Amino acid sequence: MYSIPSQSPPKASGRKGSKKVRTGCITCKIRKVKCDEGKPYCLRCIKTGRQCDGYRPSPNSSPEPTSLSPAPGFNTPQEVRAFDHYRLRTAKVLSGPIDANFWGGVVLKMSSTEPAVRHAILAISSLHEAVQVKSRSLKEIDTRFAFKEYGNAIASLRNWGQRSEPSVVPLLVCVLFICVEFLIDRDTAAQMHICQGRHILSTLGDGRSPAMEMIQHSLVPVYARLSLSSFLFGSRPAPIPAHLRSWSDMPAVFATIEEARYALYLLLDDALQFSTSARVPIYNPNAEPEEIRKLQNEQQRLLSQLSRWHAAFTVTTSMSPQSPSLENSLNVLRIYHQSTLIWVSTALDTDETKLDQFIPNFANIITLASTIISSVPSNAKLEPFSFETEIIPPVYWTAIKCRHPLLRRAALKLLTRNQMRNRRENLWHARETAVIAARSIEIEESEFDYPLDFTMDPFIAPSPSGLSEVSAEANAAFDLFTCDPKKIKVDISKPPSLPPPPPSFTDPTPEEILSSSPCSLASSRSSPTPTPEPVSPISAALEGIQHLDSAALKSTNLESPYDVSESRRIKNALIGPAEDGGIWVTFFRDPEPGETSWKVTREFLRC
Repeated sequence: MYSIPSQSPPKASGRKGSKKVRTGCITCKIRKVKCDEGKPYCLRCIKTGRQCDGYRPSPNSSPEPTSLSPAPGFNTPQEVRAFDHYRLRTAKVLSGPIDANFWGGVVLKMSSTEPAVRHAILAISSLHEAVQVKSRSLKEIDTRFAFKEYGNAIASLRNWGQRSEPSVVPLLVCVLFICVEFLIDRDTAAQMHICQGRHILSTLGDGRSPAMEMIQHSLVPVYARLSLSSFLFGSRPAPIPAHLRSWSDMPAVFATIEEARYALYLLLDDALQFSTSARVPIYNPNAEPEEIRKLQNEQQRLLSQLSRWHAAFTVTTSMSPQSPSLENSLNVLRIYHQSTLIWVSTALDTDETKLDQFIPNFANIITLASTIISSVPSNAKLEPFSFETEIIPPVYWTAIKCRHPLLRRAALKLLTRNQMRNRRENLWHARETAVIAARSIEIEESEFDYPLDFTMDPFIAPSPSGLSEVSAEANAAFDLFTCDPKKIKVDISKPPSLPPPPPSFTDPTPEEILSSSPCSLASSRSSPTPTPEPVSPISAALEGIQHLDSAALKSTNLESPYDVSESRRIKNALIGPAEDGGIWVTFFRDPEPGETSWKVTREFLRC
């Protein structure tokens, strides 16, 4: 029962200054701090990385539920079930130990008022459940409900209309659409949504408003991390404007781990913008000296910032013990610090042998990734899907770019560990990258008697640069894949790559989503079948599944260049398009004697 309030004047609380505020969010009231009362969640919680638990109903208003209830916005038991799965399972998996306030806070709260958000999370939940079921039992789940909700989300966003003030809704829904495309493995559409979201950010002014505060503190960090999913797939999203960044210079110490991660990914975004812009001039023999000098200055600035980040991160993590659940996230940051250091340091070099100077960094990447994988029992698995780009790309990159024969095999083995079975990190598949890495090693070392494989798990059964670019670029130049690779002519004065993807993209209509949707995830990866090519036979080195023994160690050259000369090294590997049963890969190597174009070969590798 509620007691009847006394009509007598309230007694003084004993506090000096302003009266106690009773209308703040639950989190701020528990912490006994002043709340700005932003809706649906307060900015104070967002800025400090805390989860805002919302507001209790006002005594003068009609009672409202104190927790999110699916009933008002959902019409069928299937919708309610999908919402519950998102709230109880999907949001936690997408969040990890750091992002609970975004997937489990911002997104959930916005779903109660924005139909586009609500429909999108139903699609994400249904697709995520399908991925989990397929990983456990190899069963396919009908995904027509998910595609119907995706179409409804697109229709709702189109009906949302223009608002005079910048809103989180288009940017938030764009992130949700990216997640949907990740789950159904459509790389080109995912890349275009990333570029669209980044373009919207680039057009925002520097005015101050609650909406802009939410964008800066909740959405810019997500779009900064999506750089990895974009640049590594051959796209080039717009830079994040300086006024949307939380700081212009690296701090001496970070207030939170979330802040440290945000700073690293902003720096990583700058590094990827830099290395991409450097590709054309470093291969051009007629590049202006001033242009090269500017690139060298930027390289030194980035290396200095990386050093400062590492110092601040070390101080921050040493100040208090970290929970075991957070340690894997910290190791992911350490991996990307090492990877970014290599990318920036080698961005102005065209020789692959430059990478041989970074063997200790490659070794650190392997050690850190192994620690993450080994945190899961050998009879268990990591989550089958991650929205974030985590360990697959840097471990794959180590396997193809580190020519130390034992280290690259150690990286390859990590991709085939039981814990990585069927693991996907957005568009990166552990299985595919293991196959491509194995084939890359075989190509580079084929004239030597090195055992390619040591104790690879049977599930992989593989057949036989800069960071490899993936199928957004490859699919855009699909006509090149259907012709004889000998007809692909790329002059050595240009980067070893193919034409970039087209710049424009239009969202499909809801009707197109429904009419083209597969009934299961298995059919969503199918691509038009290219002109038949001989399929690469199973590598004899991989068939054996042998241990590296002492005899093999004695015959292995462990000094640079590791018996892999510059001319044998793969400059770039374009991944895609994918088909059921395998993936196409185009390799670029040094020209044949007397030629002035990169040597291009294309293979279909069974996965």
